[in-house]
Amino acid sequence: MLQFLFILCCVFALSGGAFPSSVFAQTDAQTGAEVPSKTTQATTMAPDSLQTSLKHTASGRVDKVINALTITLKDGKIVRLSSLDIPDFNGQNKMTSGEILQTVTYTDAAFSALQALLPSGTEVKLYQTRNAKSGRTNRMGHELAHIVTKKDNIWIQGTLLQRGLARTALSPYAVQMASEMLEQEKTARKNNLQIWQPTSLYRVYDATIPAEIPHRQFTVIEGKITKTASVRNNVYLNFGQNWKDDFTIMISPTMRKKLAHDGIHALSLGNEVVRVRGWVRDYNGPLIELEVAEHLEYPIAQQQNQNEEKTTD
Repeated sequence: MLQFLFILCCVFALSGGAFPSSVFAQTDAQTGAEVPSKTTQATTMAPDSLQTSLKHTASGRVDKVINALTITLKDGKIVRLSSLDIPDFNGQNKMTSGEILQTVTYTDAAFSALQALLPSGTEVKLYQTRNAKSGRTNRMGHELAHIVTKKDNIWIQGTLLQRGLARTALSPYAVQMASEMLEQEKTARKNNLQIWQPTSLYRVYDATIPAEIPHRQFTVIEGKITKTASVRNNVYLNFGQNWKDDFTIMISPTMRKKLAHDGIHALSLGNEVVRVRGWVRDYNGPLIELEVAEHLEYPIAQQQNQNEEKTTD
């Protein structure tokens, strides 16, 4: 026992007075049981599609990391990582499930990862939407961009997604790189990393269990559509037998046209398995109004079967 305590104290001292996340298991906020915290230091190389889908608009050196999603450059530019969501960033999603507050702070983990990836002086390249009038700045005037390190060609968005520290959250004005980002996210989800742990409040929720779906937050939900309906030109995808309390996806006429352009016909999705993400509100049960076509992933079952076949080969 004394020998174990001596070793533990050495680890504490060598880590600068803080235990590494791998020393102790995380605690499940719902059951109180310990949950092993999987961590990875993997990085994602920038795909070629980054240069074709977006435009290299600027380069610079990192001054400092302000928070888990924002950095400043030496020239004074403030750059926000585009198309990412960190569940508890700014506390916006720190809410209860069964009256128990989620204890894991993913913002802190993402902040630490970003500091390690982008120390002061790191040369970076910024990739933004090709349309200079749309999707390049937020309401604060900060630059919205995908960030790539110049020396090692590390794609920062892809790396945070691959490590399970962020989720894909696209803007209607910046949907580029959607498939590539979802692919990186899938890797983390498959390995139950960080926010994708089965016990996390930010896991993928089962659409057929509406009572468990958290309201008033950005959520990822998956399930089989039981029926579709068109009401006042809006399409409703229902995941239960009672539309008054089941989970529902609402699709506006404009979004319906966009999906059809992409080969997805909303009213024909009955009995299909889909994955959707968006802000959940209460309207005859939990409801997501689809605001970005790329936030509806389909087909899911076919993708899973293909993955299983690859694993078996």
